[in-house]
Amino acid sequence: MSQHHTITALVQNEAGTINRLVSMFRRRGISLASFNAGDCEQDGYSRLTMVVDGDETLLHQTVRQLEKLIDVVEVEDLSQEHSLSRELALIRVDCEESQRTPVYNLVNEFYAKTPRSTPQSLFVEFAGATPEVERLLTALEPYSIGEIVRTGVVAMGTESNL
Repeated sequence: MSQHHTITALVQNEAGTINRLVSMFRRRGISLASFNAGDCEQDGYSRLTMVVDGDETLLHQTVRQLEKLIDVVEVEDLSQEHSLSRELALIRVDCEESQRTPVYNLVNEFYAKTPRSTPQSLFVEFAGATPEVERLLTALEPYSIGEIVRTGVVAMGTESNL
């Protein structure tokens, strides 16, 4: 049965590292639902969060292939029970003045923010688990969503290896 699997990797922050990782996924036909990279707690390294679609066999194969790459220092398959994941969404809602109060109420209900507005639009900022982002987007549909930008998932394990 196909499902989403979240994998994190600690990699050396060098030119070509991400290209080699993405090429490995492409060559093996592995579907990436989300890919996120950024600096981490160790100088000279980056932490990647990847969400792949597939069964357990594909997940184990993906982890093994990542571990073989020379720039990869550490790979972890994160279970939902022992991890925390979030996604940031920026949403432009093109709404009339009469619709602003319901939109603001909806934003407050989701504990989202409205960091900016113009006479034509409200800009909504929301960080949460992917299903929560989806629920907010569904709730905002009646108010004319003009644009959506999402970061993709970032995640970390919550079980300490110390």
